[in-house]
Order: sequence, then C-alpha cells, then structure tokens
Amino acid sequence: MRSLVEWVAERVVGTVEEVRADQITVLLDLDAPQATALNTGTPSGFPRINGYVLIPNESGATVCTISSVRIERLPFPRRMGMQKDFGLVDLPFPMRMMTLTPLGTLKALSSEGALSFEVRRGVDVFPSVGDPVLLPTPDQLRAIVEAESQGRNRRILIGHCPTAGRAEVYVDPDKLFGRHLAVLGNTGAGKSCTVAGLIRWSIEAARAERQQLAEPDLENCKQDYRANARFIVLDPNGEYAHAFKDLDVRLFCVDPKRGERHLKVPAWLWNGEEWAAFTDAKAGVQRPILFGALRHLRSGLASPDKFQMRARGMVGRYLIRLNLIVRTGQHMQPGKREDVAEVLRNIGTDFAELASDPECPATENLRELLNNVSSKARQVEARQRGKPKEDGRHWHYDFPEEGDRGLNAVINALERVKEALGPNDGEECEFDEDSPRYFDVKQLPDYVDALAASHPGRDVSQFVDTLNLRIRSLSKRSRLATIVEQEAEAALALGEWLSDYVGADQASNGEIAVIDLSFVPADVIHIVVSVLARMVFEAIQRYRREEGRELPTVLVLEEAHNFVHRDLAAESAPAAGRACLRVFERIAREGRKFGLGLVLASQRPSEISETVLSQCNTFVLHRIVNDRDQQLVRRLVPDVLSAFLRDLPSLPSRRAVLLGWASPAPVLVEIRELPVKHRPHSPDPAFWDVWTGREVRVLDWGKIAAAWQGIAEQK
Repeated sequence: MRSLVEWVAERVVGTVEEVRADQITVLLDLDAPQATALNTGTPSGFPRINGYVLIPNESGATVCTISSVRIERLPFPRRMGMQKDFGLVDLPFPMRMMTLTPLGTLKALSSEGALSFEVRRGVDVFPSVGDPVLLPTPDQLRAIVEAESQGRNRRILIGHCPTAGRAEVYVDPDKLFGRHLAVLGNTGAGKSCTVAGLIRWSIEAARAERQQLAEPDLENCKQDYRANARFIVLDPNGEYAHAFKDLDVRLFCVDPKRGERHLKVPAWLWNGEEWAAFTDAKAGVQRPILFGALRHLRSGLASPDKFQMRARGMVGRYLIRLNLIVRTGQHMQPGKREDVAEVLRNIGTDFAELASDPECPATENLRELLNNVSSKARQVEARQRGKPKEDGRHWHYDFPEEGDRGLNAVINALERVKEALGPNDGEECEFDEDSPRYFDVKQLPDYVDALAASHPGRDVSQFVDTLNLRIRSLSKRSRLATIVEQEAEAALALGEWLSDYVGADQASNGEIAVIDLSFVPADVIHIVVSVLARMVFEAIQRYRREEGRELPTVLVLEEAHNFVHRDLAAESAPAAGRACLRVFERIAREGRKFGLGLVLASQRPSEISETVLSQCNTFVLHRIVNDRDQQLVRRLVPDVLSAFLRDLPSLPSRRAVLLGWASPAPVLVEIRELPVKHRPHSPDPAFWDVWTGREVRVLDWGKIAAAWQGIAEQK
C-alpha cells in the first residue's frame, strides 16, 4: 500500500522558481506529463491554459490557474536525483516553464471520517521558491470548480468545466442573483441562451427541491410544486417571447397576436419625475405647474375654475409687486416713479377688465371688489401728477404709502379680493405628484391651463403650450395610447397590476413575466422601462417595510447598454434617458437590501454606466472581441485575475468565464445546451438556406403594411 508521501509525490509536476504577488513561475520536471496526465485518478489534459494546479502549504494548498506555458533553454537538464547529467550536455537544454495565477486556498475538511475540500477566496500563504507543484485529484478539482464543499449550496447546474475533466459547475442562486449579475459577450456568443438557461434551470431546480421537501399528497398526485420565484424580463427585442412557454410565463406585448397579454404601463403609474421627463418640463415654470396639476388629479379634486385661478394669479402678481415697491422704497426714488405709475395704470386696466368678464361670479360682491381695486389704483396714480411741463409731460412727486390715496390703500383692496376668492385649491391636495392613484390623463391639459393662469409671476400660458402638446400626444398616437391610457371602468387597480407584472402570492400565476418592448415607440421606451423598473423596486421596498422580510425578485434587463448607457448621465442627454438611468443606478446600489437582484445582459459593456456595472458582483463573460470592452472588463476584476481574461476573444460559442461572488475561483464553463424550443429567438440568419430554397420564406408586403398602418388589408 502506498504511503501518503508516495501518493503526493506521484502528482508532483514541477517546482516553484519565482514568486510574485500576482504570478508564480514554475519549472516543470522532465518527466511531467506532456499532454495528458494519468496520475490523478482520471486522464486529464496537462498542461492546459486555464487548467488548475496546487501548491501545498501549512494552511492547505494555494489554488493556481495556468496562464502560460513556454520553453526556456537551460545550460543543463534538471532531473531530481540525477546529478550525473550535469556537464554531459554542451548545448542549451529545452525545459518547460509555466506561469501561474494564484486564485484562492484549498482547505481539507473532515466530517465523520469523510474527507472533503473547500475553496476560499484569497491566498493565505504564498509559496516559496522550491515548493512542489501538484496536480489536483478529481475530488479537489470538483471542490475548485463546484465552489462549495460537500455540495451543501450546489443548487443550480449551469455547465461543465472543459479544463477540469468536464467537472460539473454549480452555482448558489443566493450568490448569483443576490448581489447582481452581468452576462456580457458579443452577439452570437450565447449570451441570451445563458440568461434564459439561468432562469429556467433555477426554476426547475427550485421546483424539484420543493417537491422533495413537500409531504406526499396522496389525494392529489398532480400537486403543483411551483417555485415561489419572481423573474421579470425586460426584453427590448422580443427574443424571449416563447422561450418559457412550458413554464406558464406571463407574456406582455404591445400588439397581442397569439394569446399574449396587452402591455399596460398606465400614465397614472408615472411619478412626477417621469412626467417631467416625458414632457421635457423645465424647472422654472412648467414643472411646478405640471406637478400641481398631477396633485389635483390624484387627489380627486375638480378641475380648477379658470376665472378664479386667473383672478387669484393676478392678485398674487400685483401684491408681490406692490409690496416689493414699498419695501425697497421705489415709490420715493426719482428714477423709479414712472415705473410705479406704470404698475398702477396696469392694475387699473387689468382689474377693470376682470370685473367686466362674463365669467366673473356675481356672488359675494366680487365684481364690486374688483372695480374697487381698479379705481383705487387709478386714483393713486392720478393724484401724483403735478403741473404740466411745456413739452406736455407731467412732474411726478413721491407716492405716499398711507391714506386713502396711498399705495397701502391699493394693497388693502387687493387683500380683500384675495379673501373673497378663498383659499387656493392646491392647498387641499391630499396626495402628491408621485402617488400611484388613477386619473384620466385626458383631463391633465385642462388642469395645466387652469393652474398656469394662477401663476404669481406673470402670464405663463405661452410656456405651457408645448407641455400640453406632449401630454395630448399620448391620446393621439394609437400604439402609445393603448399602453398608457385606461378608461375608468377598465382601469387596473394597483394591486392587480402588481400581481400581473411582479407576481401573485406563491407565484400562482407563474414564476416568469416577460415584457416584450419591441414595438414600444422609441421616444417613450426609456420612460416605459423606467416606470416598470421603479414600480418593481418600490413594490419590493414596501413589502419589506410591511412584512419585515425581503421578497426575493430578479429583474432582467436585456440590451442593457440601451437603458443604462454611460452617456445618459450627461446634462445634454434626453430627460427620459436620465430618468431611466437614475432608476437602475438606485436599484444597483440599494436593490440587494430589499431582495431585488439585477441581471444585466449586454454586448457592449464599455457603454454601460460604471455606477451600475461596478455594483455587479458576479460576471459571466462570453466571447468579447472589442478592445474597449475587454479593457473595461479587466478593470472590473482584480489585477491578479486579468490574465484569466486573455482568452476572451477566442472563446467559442457557449463557453464563458464565471467569476466573482458566485465563484470563489474563476472557472471556464461550457454552458449547458438548451433545446431549440427553449432558446431565445436570436439565431444567426440562414442566408444560404433561404437563398437556395431549403428554407421557404413567403413574402406579403401588403399584409405587413396593413398591420403597420393599423388599417384593414385591402382586398
């Protein structure tokens, strides 16, 4: 029987020649395997780029990956115990060298006499020159690849490791989704299939374990062991429409054709920021008026009386102006007296017109009070005219403040009108502009017009014209109107909307919601995505506040570079894009606390906001060719692992590098292959088969044009 020393010696392949913090140089023995190692229990390729070796130390063993293999010419061969070889060879002797990247530490565990292994992040003890380098056993290799000891957290099988004897690669969903995941790679590299596979395999594994944990139901053998999971997929290209049909997916789209559900992101769900972004409301005048109108509508208040609002606005404007004149003493300054007289003349004219307005109510002597303001202003202005000069102009004297013909008399008359008009309806608003309460969006322009008339600064009606044009466009564009508008009797209650889009209790309506955004108009797609993401996030927040526990939910964003593009943070970016980016940056920073995991899928990682991408703790990296994208990915991982990413441009389809929180050591994974019916619809175009007739394409532009234009097809 072999001793432990003999057993270890059989797996030694070389010795450490040089040690650095980020790499280790190894001299391979002359009798080390040339291509296939047979001394580890099972045949395995050695040496191979991204393969694994161990360097024993007092705390276990340092796990290293092979980053390069080369030949160096030495003056003599080096074989253990073969000193007689020295000096026998005159020419430089070719010796194989390896460069290793240290990844972590392998620990041996013993439980009830059974030996197992566990890999931990970080290197406890760096090796020294002369230390032996060993090939790992199959059990050790599985511990490295599978990431957890004794399989206690090995829940989801995602593929196999081609450089570790095709050992199975499992991940823990708590780590995979709990701290955000980024799936990156060029188009055609298998990125969408990986996302679809992770969702499907997670649900299938959860269903299987739930069935094992459940007590047998003898009365109902067809008991539904549905996972209590929630995946919301934001799909801008319509790729996932039929990838989960067998899993009772809830599919929402703009133009339902084959049993899909109509996408509804009603305007009453939008918060104030999203309304301001859609209408491009400016902060000075337009935004306060828009928010005031939203508060009125959400609070269920009647449309403001336009005459009352106009009168209230006029009173407010002139009160502010006259009080400023008195406070700053303009009525006693020679250069300002003509300006004061101009204000008084305007008050006299404006309030006379207001009193003669047919809409002026006859109750409470309002018409008499308005005429009183007009006459007082004219009396004060006229009294200050002195003896005419030769050129026809008048001398002006100081305007008094007190007395029946002083400025305070006009101010008091204005105050009496203000009292007669009553309090501003806006002070009675019960709900703010962000409350998700139903209102008829078609009424919003009237509220905006009415509130614009009451603005205390000046006549701002011209400033709200563009605001109302954008609001009215919601109803005039049929495709957009079907998304954002709802009649009162057909309006979804908030609870019903959350059940449809986030998921019902115990996922009784399915674990997956796919939201097909492919036909959402381009100018509002950022707003629609922003509302969907924000509503999911706020719903999860409120659940934790009410229940005291998190509700694990996963939000998947396909083509993430379109919605969290780094340029959207610029002030020159469209307001809708900035609002969308802010929502996802907040989810990336805070979502973990509430149980909301974010999955980003993108083919251009260099275009994604660094704030969002830096919050992702796990990466699945498919083939990445672009230099800028490769540099960005390397900046996201520790320098010691950058060598592991050098083969990203050469990865074949379905192969990816898994690294980060869900894997203590980077692993090259060959992702499990999905059946064709379970794949997202993003295949490479079959040009040749279509050209040669192997695949038939029937073309009817009339049918397509009719559907496009929203008209019946011409016979």
